[in-house]
Amino acid sequence: MTADLVSNLRVIVSLCKGGSTALIHSLAHAPGVTCYLSTVKSGQRSRGEPDYGIYYAAHEGVVLNKETIGHTTVADCILQVFPDDEAIRATSPVFLFRDPVDNWGAWSRAGWGSFESFKLAYGHALDLWERARQLAPAAVAIHYECFGEDCVGTFQRLCAALGIPYSDDMIHWRYRFPDQSPVIWRPDVQNDFDRGQADSVRHATGFTYRRTAYELPASEVDELNRMFRPRYEALA
Repeated sequence: MTADLVSNLRVIVSLCKGGSTALIHSLAHAPGVTCYLSTVKSGQRSRGEPDYGIYYAAHEGVVLNKETIGHTTVADCILQVFPDDEAIRATSPVFLFRDPVDNWGAWSRAGWGSFESFKLAYGHALDLWERARQLAPAAVAIHYECFGEDCVGTFQRLCAALGIPYSDDMIHWRYRFPDQSPVIWRPDVQNDFDRGQADSVRHATGFTYRRTAYELPASEVDELNRMFRPRYEALA
């Protein structure tokens, strides 16, 4: 089965509410790139097990598949994004991490999951990244906040890592989301959009970084900083 892994797939991994939906829509503006959203997770939701078909399906050009970890069930929070270690090596994944306090603040404001679910998901994402870093030298981790510091430069570095051309359309969108988006997704994802998920992307005309202030209990902030801050900062 390992011999059948495709060589032109790159996987982008993020937590829900981590900025990855806007990111994959931006990257879909690159010529010759086919982008998918949550094909592995869609299988988990519809059949109770991840759908790894994209790792073995032939496509022309570069293929990007964005997977999000969290938020509804334990299975979503520990989503097994990769079928095996060889898939990690073959896809040299990109991980997008948002500040853990801000990411939990976005979950909390949306009424998503529990604090325990978030901790499970964030820790799982970090574990996946640390495994990928060991197996795939070209794997990359990006702080979402880097887009606020240097949006163009961060996109250019990301595109270079993915092997795709950078375009200003990635920041100033030519296609509106979701109706004109070149990204391909399945009915369960469309249902999420119909329920209002990704509304901030829906109303945007381009990729923008927004830092939002969230009011959270000090005990939660302290626990997240204790659990994840050192590993998050080590990504830089």
